Amino acid sequence: MLTFKTQFPISNEKSTNDVIEAGRVWLAKSPHSTLAELMENRLKIDNDFTLESINESITFNILKNDYDLGAFRHENLDLNGVRWVTEVVSFKEQDNFWISVQLSVDSELPVERVDQGKRPHILKVIMRDIGGGVDGKLKVLDAPHYLSEGDISLAADLITANANCSMPIVYVSANNNNLPHVDPVQLSQWLSGMAHVVVEPTRAFSFELMDEVYNENAYGGAVAIYWPDGIGKWSFLPNGNYSDPREMQISIARKIRSSLLSQRTKSECRWGFVQEQKSRVELKALMASGSKEVEDFIKLFELEIKSKDDEIQLLEAEINRLKYSKRTINESSIDAPGCIVINSSESEIYQAEKIGIIIEALELYRDSCGSHERRQIIISDILSLNNRSDEKDSLLAHMKEILRNYTSMNANIKKALEKIGFDVAEDGKHYKLIFRNETRLPFILSKTGSDHRGGLNSFSDLRKLFF
Repeated sequence: MLTFKTQFPISNEKSTNDVIEAGRVWLAKSPHSTLAELMENRLKIDNDFTLESINESITFNILKNDYDLGAFRHENLDLNGVRWVTEVVSFKEQDNFWISVQLSVDSELPVERVDQGKRPHILKVIMRDIGGGVDGKLKVLDAPHYLSEGDISLAADLITANANCSMPIVYVSANNNNLPHVDPVQLSQWLSGMAHVVVEPTRAFSFELMDEVYNENAYGGAVAIYWPDGIGKWSFLPNGNYSDPREMQISIARKIRSSLLSQRTKSECRWGFVQEQKSRVELKALMASGSKEVEDFIKLFELEIKSKDDEIQLLEAEINRLKYSKRTINESSIDAPGCIVINSSESEIYQAEKIGIIIEALELYRDSCGSHERRQIIISDILSLNNRSDEKDSLLAHMKEILRNYTSMNANIKKALEKIGFDVAEDGKHYKLIFRNETRLPFILSKTGSDHRGGLNSFSDLRKLFF
């Protein structure tokens, strides 16, 4: 059973020999490997080199043609009879240098549940000793990509899948204090070699970005995963269980890992491809000896391989079709039994606006139901599992504080209104306020208030209009 898979470009300044060396160092420094001492003392590794112990083995392959291939396959049988297989394949051709890492697990005996295993440690060794390559407009790092205020265009390209990236984008937005909800450094280390972690600079940045991405950007401390195929996103809001930043980070890492399992591995980065190329080299050597029978055998062998490749392509196409159809249902929803998906074409103007409105409506409807009605039981169950934890209360508190003593507009008030998402423009004897690009609902604010109650009255009108 495949439990982990990723692929990414690595530093083009390195070679496949460096990948082989990374594999040697990985085992030589492992406190759990029975081959550690043998690998520590091994100075040179040739093609088809194999080491074995009672429960463990590793095989290295190095092939050079119009391309360079460097790969190794490690097997370990643990005390519970569970076999762990790690496959690392690198392929270098001209300016392209890619690597794939896969972890599989199976049991010789029936078991109730097989552990998924941790993120392979070899990834950390690869990033440390070889380093990431260039993936579209980003470099593969084990650290966050921090955007600057002038990176609106780059952020838009990343979100809309126009940055030519092959890896997922984990976009970390800023909250009202201009800080991320999660720890970007730790998250990027967890996702090293799996996804890019991109951090926006300020809350104001997200307001400017909204117009460029049709309001598809995460904001207000939320984190979203954007897929390189441009189909859908997966959002994590900083409320409920995700009020704890670590819980959010764990869920993000799990989602990335599970999603990468359905990604198509580059054909040249498969262990099967390595074995095919190895066989071709051996068969060509036999052909050079002048054996006609061998030449006929090769033709049959190539026909068989072609038929299998065709079948693999059909199966991969079906996997992608199912994956995409699932995403397009509602990528932001929770994939779990009992989940209700409600479609809407209206963009939210604050985080979790729609679910908050639905929950408030259900609360009112529940109160109108009889205490022993089935409807009341169902609605109470839904409400118990879906607390209203949107941005509404925080926004209302900010608005009330800004307008509490409002008698006239000044630079500080204007700046405070703009910070939470208002566009403020003069309109004759009044100011016209547009909240987060909702141009259908302009709010008129007088330039001068009669007294302090005028500001609170304006706040009440704003609350009624938007909340």
